[in-house]
Amino acid sequence: MVRALLRPSLDGTVGTPSAASFSGPEGRTALHAAAACSKEIAEEILGWKPDGLNLLTRVDSTGRTPLYFAALSGRPDVVEMFLETHASDEAIRISDNHGLFPVHAAAMVGNTRIVDALIKKCPDYYELVDDGGRNFLRCAVQHNQETVVRHICRNDKFGMLLNATDTQGNTPLHLAAKHGYPRIAILLLQKTSVETGIMNKNGLTALDLACKELKPGLTYFLNPHVVVFDCLNWSRAPHTTGGVNINIMGGNPSEDEAPNEHDDDPSKTGTIASVLIATVAFAAAFTLPGGLVADDHPGAGTAVLARRFAFRAFVVSDAMAFLCSIVATNLLIYAARRVPLSHRYWYNILASRLVPVGEQFTIAAFAFGFNLVLGDANRGLVVFVYAACLATELFCFPGIWISMHLGLAKAIWRQAGWRGLANVHEGSSSLREWFRLFTSSLVYGHLERPVFVVLISATFIVAIALNFALPHY
Repeated sequence: MVRALLRPSLDGTVGTPSAASFSGPEGRTALHAAAACSKEIAEEILGWKPDGLNLLTRVDSTGRTPLYFAALSGRPDVVEMFLETHASDEAIRISDNHGLFPVHAAAMVGNTRIVDALIKKCPDYYELVDDGGRNFLRCAVQHNQETVVRHICRNDKFGMLLNATDTQGNTPLHLAAKHGYPRIAILLLQKTSVETGIMNKNGLTALDLACKELKPGLTYFLNPHVVVFDCLNWSRAPHTTGGVNINIMGGNPSEDEAPNEHDDDPSKTGTIASVLIATVAFAAAFTLPGGLVADDHPGAGTAVLARRFAFRAFVVSDAMAFLCSIVATNLLIYAARRVPLSHRYWYNILASRLVPVGEQFTIAAFAFGFNLVLGDANRGLVVFVYAACLATELFCFPGIWISMHLGLAKAIWRQAGWRGLANVHEGSSSLREWFRLFTSSLVYGHLERPVFVVLISATFIVAIALNFALPHY
């Protein structure tokens, strides 16, 4: 398109008034096309006489200027070149048909260099809002541009944008909660100046919106909406009376609440998994690696490798896998009966925590069993098996490590201190309530999920070391 718009006129010259004023598809000029692809061509078009500079304020059928196109295309070199002209003072304040300005476009594509260049040229940037009353921070949040949000949160001069509301009364935190952007919500909550209690025109706070976006059956702790809800809840963000379902916040379901058709699906899946683990663990207990001592030898019927460290680790792992899975199976069987919903809730919660532990110990038993079977002549394979099993422990249970880099602790600490991290409420009246709240806290989650993996990993390391240092121990 740029070449077509730069095609010489009949007299062989480029830069005639007719060429400069030529409009292509959707009313876009040559400068519109050049702004998105080439600084050199755009600079040449601006030098056209007599109306090259006037093209900077020309809009297409959507109301967008060449400066808007350069910002939307992420071309900081072209934007900075445009801003050096005297016509940029007017172009920077021209919005498109939806009220979006060039600074909004830069925020939507996540280019902080362009954002800085535009607000430096336009000190009243905070007054530039679209038809919905949104500033450029809200556009960055809505398009999940974490880089721009982090840049704004790190600069105190942007403080006036953090709690600004649009025509619906929503703040940037409302948007992050509604769309389920955990990293952006955490960045905003790390700023103590962010107000979590602002209500929009529907009377809903950010926590209310986060709760409303939670879908039944999708409360897995790595669900982005769940992470946002937990972060706001642990940060002591206020909520309205009817905005938050107490069941999601950790309370017991109402007795008269009708069971959902999806309630039994997780229970069935968990029951199948726990039964399989129990079956495998039970079978492994009577098919021991290394076999049994023959009847004509002392200690007949006992394990041949009973004195080996790896064998003892295998027995402990197999027993833990069997016990965790069989207890989980019984809890899920009770939960499938016509019991009160509050009991069913806790049965499913406990079972959902026991089944992963059983899976972890099953993997560990597999590694120790392989160690015993491979023996001392295949030390390289033994190390490989342990490394593969440890990687499986980490990748099959991402809750062990993934939540650490979300910055949840920093945001919660700044908003609610240690009480937020431990989910301790001042109004907790009983030890049972305190325990229930603590078991749904960030601190407990970071202690519960890694503890068995750390123990299993340490045992792996000891087993490898003994395999090299004391082969027959």
